[in-house]
Amino acid sequence: MATLASQPVRFTPRGLVDAYDSTDQFLGSCTSLQNLVFDPSNPEVVIARPGVGNTIANFSGISGAGFISVQIVVGGMIYGMVASSLTAGHDQPFIYNITTSSFVTVTGLTSGNSEGRPTSPATTGAWTPPTMAIVGTYLLITHPGYATGMFGAINLSTNAYTTQNLATHALPSTPTCVANLNNRAYFSVGNMVYYSDVLLPLQASSAGQSLTLGDNSTITVLSGLPVQTTTAGVVSALLAFKQTQIWQITGDAAITGSLSLNYLSLNIGTAAPRSVAPSPLGTFFIGPDSAYVVNPLGGVMPVTNTMSGAGASPDIRAPFGNVTIPTRVAASFAGNIYRVCLPTIVLGISGIYDYWFDTRKLRWNGPHTFNYDCASSAGNYFILSGQASGAALFNSVVFPSTGTPYLDNGTSYTINLRSSDFQKDGMAMKSMMESTIELASVGSSALYTVATYSDAGNFITSANVLTQSLGLVWGSFLWGSGYWASSISIPTTYGVNWTQQVIFNRLSIGVTCTVQSGVGIGTFYGRFEKLGYTLITG
Repeated sequence: MATLASQPVRFTPRGLVDAYDSTDQFLGSCTSLQNLVFDPSNPEVVIARPGVGNTIANFSGISGAGFISVQIVVGGMIYGMVASSLTAGHDQPFIYNITTSSFVTVTGLTSGNSEGRPTSPATTGAWTPPTMAIVGTYLLITHPGYATGMFGAINLSTNAYTTQNLATHALPSTPTCVANLNNRAYFSVGNMVYYSDVLLPLQASSAGQSLTLGDNSTITVLSGLPVQTTTAGVVSALLAFKQTQIWQITGDAAITGSLSLNYLSLNIGTAAPRSVAPSPLGTFFIGPDSAYVVNPLGGVMPVTNTMSGAGASPDIRAPFGNVTIPTRVAASFAGNIYRVCLPTIVLGISGIYDYWFDTRKLRWNGPHTFNYDCASSAGNYFILSGQASGAALFNSVVFPSTGTPYLDNGTSYTINLRSSDFQKDGMAMKSMMESTIELASVGSSALYTVATYSDAGNFITSANVLTQSLGLVWGSFLWGSGYWASSISIPTTYGVNWTQQVIFNRLSIGVTCTVQSGVGIGTFYGRFEKLGYTLITG
């Protein structure tokens, strides 16, 4: 029976924040939603993120295959560069057909010499990431291992690979990035961009096919942006990022007076080239202290819950402000998720952490535990690869469904929810008289551990909660030996039987569980009783 001095307190996980205390944050603030994502069919539940399934390509046909330094998905094909023993210490291009689950032969490679194949980059530490772009009938490749002025090209009609400089008017140095604008190839070299002829990305027929962007600082990356104007509708643009600047290129040299160069920001840019990812909301990137977006109107603003650029603060900043090696950040946009993996310091611990920004919820979740160096959008799912996983390409879906794997490359993983401290409620010490929590699983029972922590982060006590067995997932049993259950997480309320009395001034909770199908966490209720004294320290 509830006492007269008690009151129920509700906690429903809503998103990730930096704050240890939720009083000045939104209700449902969490400091960890590790391997948990937002349930698209139930706004009050967070569910286990889908596993990164077994490899879709293991490169067994490429001798000595190693680190994949760059990849891009175009239609049903994956193009990339991978270290191999064809010529030791060098990368070679590859093409993988997703539809037929097979590699496509790339011609123009010869064993025994390194001509045409760039020196393989280091797999750790700062680097200049390779880039790829399609212009006309060519896939173009920039790579730090190419000789001076050189870039790679794959003829998409013949799959023949060559390396060259621009014909007629050559690039003065090895380009660091390539992108497409109005069917021209734009190459970045230092603080300049050089552009090819229209639909002829291997030549620049006129002198002066270049633009100088601001000061002498180096361009870090180029990325396309659809630009919304008030008079002309949607036009295309090219964003050129420096470490502390963003420039916008519009128009074309073939139309007199239309080629235009304008700055969007002279104090915010990115030192993380692979953090840049176009999306329907604009182009996301990691700035000096936060995740940012360049919206279709050209506004540069932090990523917040309102996405308005005013009146809202980013929910998380620390992971982005503490990035240790910006050039090793990797990101992409697929489905409705901006996904970014970065080496950083979180809660004083150095590591590699993967965060997702859900553009429907406008909230962050993570950090997730599968790391990668390359991420590509394949429509509504990601293609991932990374040096920690060897020469392999992985399919990573955004939305769970029947048959979704809950293993990362064959390895189990754990969810870990940690709330911020519940909102302040006076100075009195409190006791939790009783509590319940909504938990879900599909098929066999799942064992959750629910824990409590003081405002100093000290563990108080915990309790195990075993969910009910709710049938078997379709395809996991023999017909006639069981009954079917869907993969949808429908939470059930369970009592939490603490092993000792929970007394606190401010309180946070944690929930952990080894992932299986249908695992999910909903609302926690605790009945708090105010005690007759105030904590006095010092």
